[in-house]
Amino acid sequence: MIPVTMGGLSAVSLGVADFIASQNSERIGAARALGGMLLVSSLLLSILMLIQGGFDSLFVATNIWLILLASLHGATIAIALLLFFHAMTIGKISVVAPIVAAHPIVIVTFHASQGTHFSAIQMASVVGILLGVALVGTGGSRHPPGDQLNKHYAKWQTVVFTSLAASLIYGIAILFLQGAAAGLVDLQVLWFGRCFGFLTVLTVLLVSKQTPIPPSTKWWGLFLLHGMLDTGGILFLLLGTEGGVGNSITAVVASTFPVITMGLAWVILKEHVRPLQFLGAVFVFTGVSMIAAY
Repeated sequence: MIPVTMGGLSAVSLGVADFIASQNSERIGAARALGGMLLVSSLLLSILMLIQGGFDSLFVATNIWLILLASLHGATIAIALLLFFHAMTIGKISVVAPIVAAHPIVIVTFHASQGTHFSAIQMASVVGILLGVALVGTGGSRHPPGDQLNKHYAKWQTVVFTSLAASLIYGIAILFLQGAAAGLVDLQVLWFGRCFGFLTVLTVLLVSKQTPIPPSTKWWGLFLLHGMLDTGGILFLLLGTEGGVGNSITAVVASTFPVITMGLAWVILKEHVRPLQFLGAVFVFTGVSMIAAY
């Protein structure tokens, strides 16, 4: 019962966090919204690292390669989330979330190329995810009349391709995490990930000449809530899997977090989803859950 509970809490935390991210990004930009969340998450994980003794013997020569992988995880996860948050500001959450959730295909493809054997159910799940992404990305919208048609297709393509890019890079980020977790404790990898993710976003803000400071102090409360939910979602997952993010009922339940994000979009934002898109989302979420389960 505990693994199911931890998985459910993780799914709710991460799902609500992503919905908050979409609303923050729409108002102050994806980079500032993500930067605020990563700053809070980095500070919270730093406190946990101190409590758990995570800094003990971390910065030693034998860990250099692992630290590099953890840092690459942070940089790539930040880029993936930037694309994800941006896609949610220009397109429907109910379209973006399922496409980004398809990132396990990248992980399965990589491990298959390295000789890892996957069950028939897992391979069928990959096919189902691909079909689901195709339905979500192409089964969507009514065609507007006249001159608006080209603009409509241009926007639709931007949303879909940005979401696909986010999904691809997200999968690569998870591969870096898996590599680093082979020698470091999960909490250490996540700490590096959030810290280097924050530095990556800060660099993006400075290079693009955007001020990292939000326009109003009211945003700090939302950043705190967003960061706490994101960190909590990860910690619930780790607790449910007893420190590992491998195959477990916790990982299966937690992998449904995009359903929470989509549900909030339907209820609060009144997003309309066409039948083929809904069917595609079901294919994606079912496929991801089956890969995690088997």
